[in-house]
Amino acid sequence: MTRYFFHVDNGTSPPTMKVSVPHLEAARLEAVRAAWRDDKESKQSFWEHMTPWIMNVTDDEDHLLFTPQFVVPSLDISRVICSL
Repeated sequence: MTRYFFHVDNGTSPPTMKVSVPHLEAARLEAVRAAWRDDKESKQSFWEHMTPWIMNVTDDEDHLLFTPQFVVPSLDISRVICSL
């Protein structure tokens, strides 16, 4: 198993999470799961405060492997087309 570290920057910066999974693809899946769990457990949901946050995923030697970004785009009402 390989250890990966999830460093979250969402404005509240919870502690770095450490996971052990067999390969990089599993770490990518776990990063999405961890983001979902973090959102469910936080006092204010990502969906409520609408600010983007990132998760830097590193290996044991602190090399950056990937960075998922979570962003909710704002709705531009002028681009909404409704036909009756």
